[in-house]
Amino acid sequence: MKKLLLFAFIAGAACGGVAIANESEDFCVAFAEEHDLGTEPCSCIGEVSEANPDLKEALLALTDPSEVESWDEASKEAVAACFPERG
Repeated sequence: MKKLLLFAFIAGAACGGVAIANESEDFCVAFAEEHDLGTEPCSCIGEVSEANPDLKEALLALTDPSEVESWDEASKEAVAACFPERG
């Protein structure tokens, strides 16, 4: 019984983690679609922003693509890594 409860806890935590980890990616996809931008880099942007709370906050606050220019250099570089064809 303890193993079953432990498994249920781990599975629940893993599922919850997946849902939380996709918040940035989901926002990216919705934002990109709303502004007629490609969604291809959104998986990468989601991963990068989940590892960087400041970047995630900036990403989730975006209302216009031009606002990215006001981000700090570290955030811009982190997102630029998701566009290797432009580098």
